[in-house]
Amino acid sequence: MNLADVYAENIDWRKLVELNCARVKSEMADAGASALLVCTHDNWRYLTSIPSIVSMAYATCNWCLLTMDMDLPYLFPLADIVGHMERIAPWFRNIRPLPFGGTREPQQPLGPGVWIGIVAQALRDLRLEDCVLALDPAFPYSCHEALCRRLPRLRTVSATDILRQARVIKNEEEQKAIRIACRIGMIGVEAGLAAVAAGKTETEIAGVVEYSFRVHGGEYPHSTPFVVSGPPSDLGLLGATHRVIRNGDLVRIDCGCSYSGYLSDYSRTISVGRPDGETKEAYDACLLALQAGAGAAGPGVRNTDLHKAIDDALQKESRGRYQLGWFVGHGLGTGLHEDPMIGRSGVVEEFEMEPGMYFCLEPAIVVQGRGMIGLEDDYFITEDGVETLTHTEFCLEAR
Repeated sequence: MNLADVYAENIDWRKLVELNCARVKSEMADAGASALLVCTHDNWRYLTSIPSIVSMAYATCNWCLLTMDMDLPYLFPLADIVGHMERIAPWFRNIRPLPFGGTREPQQPLGPGVWIGIVAQALRDLRLEDCVLALDPAFPYSCHEALCRRLPRLRTVSATDILRQARVIKNEEEQKAIRIACRIGMIGVEAGLAAVAAGKTETEIAGVVEYSFRVHGGEYPHSTPFVVSGPPSDLGLLGATHRVIRNGDLVRIDCGCSYSGYLSDYSRTISVGRPDGETKEAYDACLLALQAGAGAAGPGVRNTDLHKAIDDALQKESRGRYQLGWFVGHGLGTGLHEDPMIGRSGVVEEFEMEPGMYFCLEPAIVVQGRGMIGLEDDYFITEDGVETLTHTEFCLEAR
């Protein structure tokens, strides 16, 4: 895939933000909130489209305030990124920088300092000192407490449900960014699959995947790259290790990347050396189960129905040898695990699938002595069905 095809979409970033803000305001109105304040990477990106440093050290270093009468939010960015912001998103007019030095908020463990005063003054200037303010669920408690001390008439509520409901449906501009993230994700995972060979380590394969993401425009992997070979170890799902890949191993690569804050997430599994009959049968059962889930998806279908379709197909195709656990997929967006979670009835919150929902399906089973088979694709719910966004060939044997 060439870069012209990867970046075929022309994204209107201002429109993306305006549409996202409109959805959030609709949910704010239903919740009775006059304003909303966010501070995490995923919510900042959702409401601004502006990149920030993705690191635990900067996990809550850019704040963003949205009120019911704003089309675009009021920004409180870390002072170091203001110049960059003004170049890439000149439509933001209300900006009050947050200094890195002379305050406690950027430190670990963090505490309240200068930033709280800056935000409190902005709320006063906007005549919101006694409003109902919905707070990012990850807003630090020490900062929350300090803000309420400065504005004693302020009433705070959690923004959890507001943000969850707003983020579950992706607008047309978000969908463009997601398509690009999926294409870069495919390029990276395919590079990793091509590099798999006996004698290499899981971390070497993970490095190939990450490098490919970077050189093709991905910002970062969605998480620690997951490359697992051979029988599952005691480390579980911690990601790639220094284990050496051997002939006869199954190798699963499960990863995705961020493009403009929007994540892809999919996986393929290959065998190193010629797979035996048991492994082939297990792979075919897992693939048919994934296809059954995708075939069942569409508007009006419940997320729990997709789990059942995949589990039923897996048990049928494997003649009862394999079955799913409670989980078989999840929503995606600026977060890795968004609504709807795709799982068993009675375990996950139930959703009726709607056009604009973006999610993955990922049945996985373990073949004793060989390793894990995990197959995963990303999808949009459309007006009349489902669209598959990842198209890497399903091929058990390494080439």
